[in-house]
Amino acid sequence: MSLILNIETSTKNCSVSIANNGICLTYVEECSKKYSHSEKLHTFIQYAINISGIHFQDLNSICVSKGPGSYTSLRIGASAARGLCYALDIPLLSIDTLTVMSYEINIKKGFLIPMIHVKSNLFYTSLFNESKERLSPIRIKKLDDDFFKSFPIDEKIYFIIIGDIPIIDNKFFFSILSKISKNRCLYKTPSAMNMALISYKEFCKKKFYDIEKFIPFYL
Repeated sequence: MSLILNIETSTKNCSVSIANNGICLTYVEECSKKYSHSEKLHTFIQYAINISGIHFQDLNSICVSKGPGSYTSLRIGASAARGLCYALDIPLLSIDTLTVMSYEINIKKGFLIPMIHVKSNLFYTSLFNESKERLSPIRIKKLDDDFFKSFPIDEKIYFIIIGDIPIIDNKFFFSILSKISKNRCLYKTPSAMNMALISYKEFCKKKFYDIEKFIPFYL
């Protein structure tokens, strides 16, 4: 049995989950209009522990999202995860936000491209297949007419975009997005619920992070 506490704080969604052997037992989250992780994260963690019917001492690992994402919210999540790992003497796991986003939907065939807004018309992106295997590294790409040239556009592609991005230069932004058919463009927020299976796989491979040296991937 491997009980893992997952923490996702890369966006305005403050999210935690408890998973056993890759199965999510419970999750608690709230997506606010503003970043409120400092006020809610520890309360959510305690609540998730309580409703799962376990104790902190039962946990085998803590997994935290490492970004890309908001500087302040990632720091809060990382600090909570590191503190719990120290106190409980258990290993630290971490997953990048784009991988978490790729688990938002299940597809039978095609590709997944999660996108996180950086600034102006720049986005962090990566490419995954239907098995959630990463096919390209995380990189910053400019959302312009050349954006689609590096992707297998002849195949069915699902673009997963964080839903709280600002409207960028309305006409230009929507003219680019209009090239994506509506059933392929999804607005999602990364959730700790979708970290359950990933963190379990990382735990089995013992891909642990040095608690003292761990630094999130800030925008």
